[in-house]
Amino acid sequence: MSKLLLLSLIALFVIGACSPQTLQLGGTSGGPPESLSASQAPSEVPSDLPSQAAVDTFKPISLTGKGAKIPKFTIPATAAAIAIIAAKGADNFAVTSLAADGTDNELLVNVTGNYAGTVLFDAQDSEHSVAFRIETSDSWTITIKPVTSARTWDGASNLTGQGDEVVQIRPQSAGLVALNIANKGHDSFVVTGYSANGPDLMVNEIGNYGGQVQLADGSFLLAVNSDGSWSITRGG
Repeated sequence: MSKLLLLSLIALFVIGACSPQTLQLGGTSGGPPESLSASQAPSEVPSDLPSQAAVDTFKPISLTGKGAKIPKFTIPATAAAIAIIAAKGADNFAVTSLAADGTDNELLVNVTGNYAGTVLFDAQDSEHSVAFRIETSDSWTITIKPVTSARTWDGASNLTGQGDEVVQIRPQSAGLVALNIANKGHDSFVVTGYSANGPDLMVNEIGNYGGQVQLADGSFLLAVNSDGSWSITRGG
């Protein structure tokens, strides 16, 4: 079963099994920068979730440090995850997810100066990260959580945000859905939707943006990359 299909099933089951709020999966902190790894135990999940879903939940992992580091962590190989990242300083700040063989999976953040945002990683079946490569001279914090911990959107109300964010769509989109998307910023603005069929690059622009785009049928997740403020509303 693919990661995206499993996430889609989890999203469907969570609607009936949980309250409208996101799952609260508990928390555990990693050690200081000298020992940044943290162990995780599966969190309790509703009994009617697909059996594989139990291995895709894990307790949050906290990583903190200053300067260039390669903190390791352990999450289930079948799990997609989010990283809530913050950095303070004036230096360049870059975060790259790394595979077990040391190769790069994905450049998650690459900015200059202060940063605060939430990014998606390991959403593809071919990706499983075991560490981050952090390039900076500044201080930083990263909290890794299951993607089911991302905030939720009902697909109808006005959705607004600042900077990078990951949002669950509950219930999943159905049929022909148009979204009005706007952004005020200076750098890259990217919006990607996810369904059981895979990722769909909906917007990829520089600076300010305003337009209407189609949301793929069955979409259950949005990943927004922006250096400014943005809004998403359902079109007429």
